[in-house]
Amino acid sequence: MQEKRGLMWILSPLSWLLLAVPVFALGALLPRRRKWLLWIGGAGIAGSVLAMTPVFANRLVGWLEAMPEQPQACETRPPDVAVLLAGGVDRFARSEEDVSVLSIDSRRRAEKALGWWRQEPGRRLVVAGGSRGRRSVAEAVLVAGYLQQLGVPAEAIRTETRSLDTWENARNVAALRPALPREVVLVTSAMHMRRAKYSMEQAGFTVCALGADWRYVPFRRMGYLVPDSGGLDKSEAALHELVGLAVYRLRHGR
Repeated sequence: MQEKRGLMWILSPLSWLLLAVPVFALGALLPRRRKWLLWIGGAGIAGSVLAMTPVFANRLVGWLEAMPEQPQACETRPPDVAVLLAGGVDRFARSEEDVSVLSIDSRRRAEKALGWWRQEPGRRLVVAGGSRGRRSVAEAVLVAGYLQQLGVPAEAIRTETRSLDTWENARNVAALRPALPREVVLVTSAMHMRRAKYSMEQAGFTVCALGADWRYVPFRRMGYLVPDSGGLDKSEAALHELVGLAVYRLRHGR
């Protein structure tokens, strides 16, 4: 589920650069040059440029995507229920059948869950994700429709359609009736797994992590030291996850 953006623009290295350049220029243009403005602006420019490089972005992504140690029960008593978190849409759906609006994150998560479901008969999927507008279709409904197109029968899928963020995903899934087992497989993007797993555990679940949509790329060439749009995109996503996890821990304890 895509989170509420609000002031998330401040987590973009491009925003930092746009703020740092005027500060540096002001320090240089004032009649009496202000060294402290030059230092702040210069550090901001250097930091934002570094954060837009693929090498920096992939270090953050690699840490986030490192899969947590699995509970022993994941091997000895594998759960037969997977909770799949929707990953957003690219535009508003015209109907519940309009699965073309699903983002690539949502599709990759759904396809990962599909592979897990196919491994053993009798497995079930719970898809979580609400909608941003009164008349828009819940993301969980769209993902469920996509799974059905891929061959999962409707009776093997449950949906939770009220949640608007990861924390609500976990709380609302825990409140479903009939209740889910407390041991579940959690399917979400690998970069999102730390925050999602924390939220699910705080809601009372034992989680077997199943990551999808891996984005880490190891250092391969010197061009990774040069800022580019890919590095910017990854850094923004990784910083969003890091700050989101920190906020959850501060707000909800532990």
